[in-house]
Amino acid sequence: MTLKNKYDVNLLSFDLLNKDDKQIYSLEREKTALKECTCKSIVFLDQDFQSKLNGDNGFFYLSAFSKEGQLLVFEQIDFDLTQLPKSGLVEIVFKMNIPTHLDNSTFPNKKVVTYPKDKIKLQLSFSTKNVGDASFHQDLEDGTFINTTIPIKEADSNA
Repeated sequence: MTLKNKYDVNLLSFDLLNKDDKQIYSLEREKTALKECTCKSIVFLDQDFQSKLNGDNGFFYLSAFSKEGQLLVFEQIDFDLTQLPKSGLVEIVFKMNIPTHLDNSTFPNKKVVTYPKDKIKLQLSFSTKNVGDASFHQDLEDGTFINTTIPIKEADSNA
C-alpha cells in the first residue's frame, strides 16, 4: 500500500510500550491472550497540515488487522486544531488490547476467526471525517501516515 498521507502528518517517533512503559519490539502472547500495550507516537503538524484542515477539527485513528485482513482493533482520538501547540508537536497515545479470538456472537454473520498468531498489520491515520460519514473509509485510507507489521512472540515465562 502506498501511503497517501493526505493531511501531511509528519511522523517523528513511533514506540510500542509494555505495561511498565518499557519499549517493546513485538506483541507478546501469553497462552491465548495478547498482553495489552501502548502505541505512542510523536507527530509534527506544520502549516501544510493546518491548511488542509481549513479550520476543521479531526481524528487520529489506530486500526489493527490480522494478516488475513480481519479488523481486530479500531480506536479514535479527537483532535482539536485550537489545541495545537506552537511547536506543532503532538503526542498520540493509543492503548491496544487485541483479542485473540472473535466468534459469531461478537460479529453475527461473519466467519469465525481465531487470530492473530504471528503478526498484525497496524495503521495510523488522520481524518476530518467521522465514522458515520459516507466518505469516511476513503478519507481514512487517504489519511494513513503509517502502515506497518508488528510481530507476535510468546511471552517470556521468566518475566
